[in-house]
Amino acid sequence: MSNLITVIINGQPVEVEKRSYSFQEVITLAFGSYNDSQKSYTMVSTRKNDDGEKHKISYSLGDQIKMKDGMRINVDSTNRS
Repeated sequence: MSNLITVIINGQPVEVEKRSYSFQEVITLAFGSYNDSQKSYTMVSTRKNDDGEKHKISYSLGDQIKMKDGMRINVDSTNRS
């Protein structure tokens, strides 16, 4: 049995292992690298609960994100000034 699931990161399907990921690991999945000295990041996930209702969670540095099949994650970056 495969331990891979598909999540949607910034509108693109990405196959990942079903496990928890650090905030930095998800940023790297979204943008290919993580650079907090020059960029600031925000992250929000959306998924349906077991009862079918949408559930949104905001994440920040230090958080662990438990990946679930079909989860949608939007990651934004802004340049620090």
